[in-house]
Amino acid sequence: MNKKRVLIIQDFSMDEEAVRKYDFLKEYDVELDVVQDAHDISKDEFMNRFLTFETKGPDALPVNEEMVRKMKDADIVISHFSPISTKAIEEARHLETICVLRSGVENVNLQSASKKGVKVSNAPGRLAVVVSEFTVGMICAETKNIARSHANMMKGIWENRYYNSDYATTLGKRNIGLVGYGTIGTRVAKMMAGFGANILVYDPYTPDDKIRADGYIPMELNELCQQSDVISIHYRLTPETKNMIGREQFARMKPHAFLINTARAGLVDESCLLDALENHKIGGAALDVFHEEPLGPDSPYLKMDNVTLTPHIAGTASNSDELTFDIMEHTLRHYFTTGQWLHVVN
Repeated sequence: MNKKRVLIIQDFSMDEEAVRKYDFLKEYDVELDVVQDAHDISKDEFMNRFLTFETKGPDALPVNEEMVRKMKDADIVISHFSPISTKAIEEARHLETICVLRSGVENVNLQSASKKGVKVSNAPGRLAVVVSEFTVGMICAETKNIARSHANMMKGIWENRYYNSDYATTLGKRNIGLVGYGTIGTRVAKMMAGFGANILVYDPYTPDDKIRADGYIPMELNELCQQSDVISIHYRLTPETKNMIGREQFARMKPHAFLINTARAGLVDESCLLDALENHKIGGAALDVFHEEPLGPDSPYLKMDNVTLTPHIAGTASNSDELTFDIMEHTLRHYFTTGQWLHVVN
């Protein structure tokens, strides 16, 4: 039996120490190889590449010909942010699986991989703790005016009354609506339940009985929007879910409702969101993701008094790489022990 060949794509996010962590694979008598891809670029260049494949797919970036060449004989490819081009997949002769060190797999053309019979395995939940904690922080910051009070204090302004002071209540007994009940949504639910809040859940992929068994209330999306005091989004962006929070949903929201988005900007119809905020049709919003990143100096969000804004940092944590490696190490060891892949998304 020929040795399995594993190719690690070393990008901006992986230093030599990160690559050496995969030396454990030698226990399984594999051949390890490394190819660099945009390894020495600046952080700004990296973000531009990231946003390009997130919005336009992996084939929107130039093809790394060395990667294509090395993938021809690889059985397993491990990539973090590097785009895996359709050309690389089609020319691979033995490729079995692409392991993506993220929960999102936008850097792989899933259709091409599936057509070629190549599995794509991700690292689900790697940022569940980080994003769920951040989300609860955003809920508190927006509903309790923490961020805007800090901004005023830094300008020497002592202000203790804000646009939402009449309805910025405690979170206990309030309805917290979660759009999505995956790894992040379930963690947010548990934390918000600790505040004494009522948890409403919309997730057609989770059985209602499961949601009820966890102590929460399953609802259709429109009903959730109508009944929630805080709506927090934890859904994956697909062509089907794009703009899932739109005109009809905003029309149903309470005038004091707060919208929290630490997931993907495209899940919300931006024109409807801007209208709701500019005309104070809802209480406010806390946003970590935007249709245009970074925000331009003329962005209408920057002129609003009812938003809390952060620069796409919900998934940032000093130990996120460690969490990711733990998940992928388990996945790879499971495969080499059982022959079965975990977390296959196609």
